[in-house]
Amino acid sequence: MSGWRVAALAGVLAAAACGSEGPISGPGTLTAALVSPNGAEGAALVEFFGQGIGAVSAVDGPLWQRSRGDTVRVFIVSETGGTLRFAVEVADTTRKPKGVVLEVSDPADEVRASLSGYALEFRR
Repeated sequence: MSGWRVAALAGVLAAAACGSEGPISGPGTLTAALVSPNGAEGAALVEFFGQGIGAVSAVDGPLWQRSRGDTVRVFIVSETGGTLRFAVEVADTTRKPKGVVLEVSDPADEVRASLSGYALEFRR
């Protein structure tokens, strides 16, 4: 077999071997973002619960957290108004943490009247 055919065959086999596996389970960090039906936001209060949730840290702005047992409450602020993002350490990056949005305020610091349409999105 000529050199280019061997290289092509090796490439196809390598791609097939890598392409069949899904994400690997294990500890790591997920980036969380508040999905808002209103666009830019000023702040949010979020609560995570369940085993396997570790430290939460800021990505784009100030963040405060309080842990109690298997519950972590997070207050995140965007000083200019925008997407609220933060990092969450988890025991298994293939499983999204359970969380709920408790309160949101707009960029002018007015509390939103409804939480309808809000969600948390996680990325690896």
